[in-house]
Amino acid sequence: MMIWKVGVAAGLLGILLMSFTVHMNGTLLDFRQLAIIIAAMYGGVYSSLVAAIMILAMRLFAFGEVTISTVIAASNTILIALTVGAICYQAYSYRKKWLYSILICNLYTALVFMINVGEQSVIPIVSYVVMMSIGGLLTAYLVDFLNKANVQFKRNEKEATVDFLTGLSNNRSFDAKFQSLLHTAAAKGECLSIALIDIDFFKKVNDTYGHVNGDVVLKQMGFILKETARAFDTVSRNGGEEFSVILYDTPHEHALGIAEKMRQAVNKHSFELTDGTSLHVSVSIGVATFPYTNREQLMEQADEALYKAKANGRNQVCSNQKVLVLSP
Repeated sequence: MMIWKVGVAAGLLGILLMSFTVHMNGTLLDFRQLAIIIAAMYGGVYSSLVAAIMILAMRLFAFGEVTISTVIAASNTILIALTVGAICYQAYSYRKKWLYSILICNLYTALVFMINVGEQSVIPIVSYVVMMSIGGLLTAYLVDFLNKANVQFKRNEKEATVDFLTGLSNNRSFDAKFQSLLHTAAAKGECLSIALIDIDFFKKVNDTYGHVNGDVVLKQMGFILKETARAFDTVSRNGGEEFSVILYDTPHEHALGIAEKMRQAVNKHSFELTDGTSLHVSVSIGVATFPYTNREQLMEQADEALYKAKANGRNQVCSNQKVLVLSP
């Protein structure tokens, strides 16, 4: 499907470029081949063929009568699409693909001018080669610049919502998701549970093994929580050694069970440090659930449950409901 989309988009671009055709010595000069190169560059030979067929159809039926000259020019479009598609399939650098493709366009089109125009082809050939070379190089630079800008934009967008160390949602993303799901749960009359997770004695890990190994523990912790949570749960690192899991449409008792499963998974895991040392850590977890807890106090109540877990000896799951406590 992507191949067809690239081909059609490039074909439309080629048709647009044909709108700026220059008539010279009985032939036509334009940048339609640039669209074919772009199609081949990002979709391969099939995309370039789709673009070429759209372009030649427009050339044959919308730009004057069909003659031997127009048929030869149309055939040249297909030949360029095949050759440029083959070039872009090779493991050449981006720059070489463009240079070779521009060269092919110049050679093939110059030959077509010689066949169709004869002795009067010199000026069109020179004009086309200069126009195509400059236009092609500028297009290559512009497309490359736009691609890099798009990659940088996506990277910045991801960094704005993803924790750089663990790959989990960051605090900003958590807040937006939490408020959105809380609003949905309230509107539909469904449950929304939140589990706040804190690594026990994490400062001691940093002090004993160094911050690099502390980061190693955090990365592995993020992986464990993500693997233990359900596919539709939102797992976040809220800062430092603090994590959270948003459990949508999950009653309180069920949320406690999931939190306990996470606690046990952490207990069983052997954290591998940079020097090969194995380390075991534990977590304390606090759980609160809407609508059993007021939506405005849900985070505060989950935090109080986490504080209760730490005050009771750590390595346990506590509820903001007084009678519900899970410990090893």
